[in-house]
Amino acid sequence: GPAAMGRAPLLRPVFTLPLGMPRGDAVASIRARLAATPGLEGRWRGKGRWAELYIPEPERRIWSPYLSIRLDEEPSGCTLFGRFSPVPEVWTFFLFLYVLVAFIVLFGATLAYVQWASDERAWGLWAIWIGVPVLGLIHAASAVGARLAQEQMRRLREEMDGVLAAVPGLVSGDQP
Repeated sequence: GPAAMGRAPLLRPVFTLPLGMPRGDAVASIRARLAATPGLEGRWRGKGRWAELYIPEPERRIWSPYLSIRLDEEPSGCTLFGRFSPVPEVWTFFLFLYVLVAFIVLFGATLAYVQWASDERAWGLWAIWIGVPVLGLIHAASAVGARLAQEQMRRLREEMDGVLAAVPGLVSGDQP
């Protein structure tokens, strides 16, 4: 839950809430509350059993998260599954950087091995000596972004909790 956000940030934190109503009713009710909640105009979108809640446009930064929720059918009603994520463009960019640098490191390691096995100078090792610290810097940048996003994640969670509290007949028990 929200108390867990004080610890070291996860890159894509999740939470679940069991809801004591059938999934179809929960989807319709949550969607109606999202549409009726002042301040959320243009900040959410939904399709089927999914919905996404965003930070207002003027406050969005490269590290700004969005909250994706999904409602899963359960014997006792349904469960809301929430995940905070960076926007897909940022997520894709970081993944691209990881893959690119990892490829360069592996290529350099292979080249260095071939050079060493051929009794040549293994200058391909430079790809490892440069690439591994770069991978560390990319990971550190991800962690800094997750830490900067903490307050916005807390805000999105509080807004979603407010939407859920306004759904009539909704019974939920918070589970981190």
